[in-house]
Amino acid sequence: MNEKPKTTQSNKTSVKKGLSRRDFLKMSAAGTLAVAAAPVAASPRQFPAFIRQTPMELDLLTWMWTEPGRGDAWRTMIAKFHEEQSDIRINEAGYGENDYFQQILIQARSGRIDGDLFMQTPDGFLRLMNAGHTISLEDVVERAGVTLSSAQDMFRKDGEVNGLDVVTVRFGLVYNQALFDAAGIGEPTDIESWVAGATALTERPNQFGIYSPHLASEPFTVWFTLAQWPVLYGGVLAEGQQPMLDSEPVINGIKLFKQMYDAAMPQGTDLGTANQMFASSRIAQYLIVSAAVNQWKTNAEDPELYGNLRSAAPFWPSKKGITRIHPICVNANTEQVKQDASKEFLAWLYKPENYRQLLEECLDVIPAIEGGIRPEYRATLTWADGYDATEAITVPEVLGDFVLFNDELGQVVTPYIEEILVGASTVEDAMARAQADAEALAERVFV
Repeated sequence: MNEKPKTTQSNKTSVKKGLSRRDFLKMSAAGTLAVAAAPVAASPRQFPAFIRQTPMELDLLTWMWTEPGRGDAWRTMIAKFHEEQSDIRINEAGYGENDYFQQILIQARSGRIDGDLFMQTPDGFLRLMNAGHTISLEDVVERAGVTLSSAQDMFRKDGEVNGLDVVTVRFGLVYNQALFDAAGIGEPTDIESWVAGATALTERPNQFGIYSPHLASEPFTVWFTLAQWPVLYGGVLAEGQQPMLDSEPVINGIKLFKQMYDAAMPQGTDLGTANQMFASSRIAQYLIVSAAVNQWKTNAEDPELYGNLRSAAPFWPSKKGITRIHPICVNANTEQVKQDASKEFLAWLYKPENYRQLLEECLDVIPAIEGGIRPEYRATLTWADGYDATEAITVPEVLGDFVLFNDELGQVVTPYIEEILVGASTVEDAMARAQADAEALAERVFV
């Protein structure tokens, strides 16, 4: 087994005023009762941390600490939380995105996830919720005084919400208006004009018309983005327990991916390098989730880039974009007193004024609560119109029952994509073999 990636280190933020001691003790009644029943001579180590007048330390697991822009937004909110109270401290923990999800699954299989709170993808969350790694957060919602979007119903178990959306993203086509204008190219109106425009915008090795992740060394990122290409044609990867990898829409989506790869992508380029190239106006467009914009605003080498960003109105046949809801959860296997403290943090985070600040710091556009986005803020996002116009399709709709085994399905498919890109196999032949392997996977996992 590979060595476990190193987690990020805790950030130290100054602590100022605290919560009411009475309120916090009410929150942690179970811990308080345990203390009351303890012998007078008990060691201090038997007492909850807050009784010893030291902050309760909570580890928050996420890949978002490593994301430019979004990581900074979360640190801003954590610092604000620390400033407003002194009983709870949130520590950074986790991995980069290409390690995070596999590591969480490994931990879950061993019976315990390391952190006190953790974030997940929609498919990963459903898998962990079904396996008993989450708890109800209904009381958090009540204390925050908010109404959740109906989209979060997918996070319910026995009718009670177990995860709270902290970022909803939708796939769309974001592009650099300045590069389009310089080449005399307008926004695509159909697939044919999209391919022609991306080809015309490519001037190897200095400029490329489009990028999409494609390296075998970045399997999560490749599979994450690849799923959108068949959706352009109305395709899904599975219906129930039946893979659909050899269906016509999926074949058409992978053929388009290959066509763009040959004509307009910087082949062999990793995600980090591609993001730098986009930030310096060397890549013209990207079929990607709306959350990516924040990193380009944060790390733009071209100071005019952010003002030049636009998103295309959906011109592809289905008009659909995968919409991914990423929840934050409380670990069912951490101590009760830490679960209570975690809920205290989430109730604070989901108060409307704090939630809106997080959304705006992250440059997000799809709110998780009623009244979660200010019209004044939305009016400043000139790049978001195409994302808003795209029809949502959810991850469960795209993956069927494989939503609980998305990683395994990705491991089946991505090696065949590599064959296609290097010309070792036709799309039809590779996807027929992928279909057979996926059907064999279904026989193993759906028992």
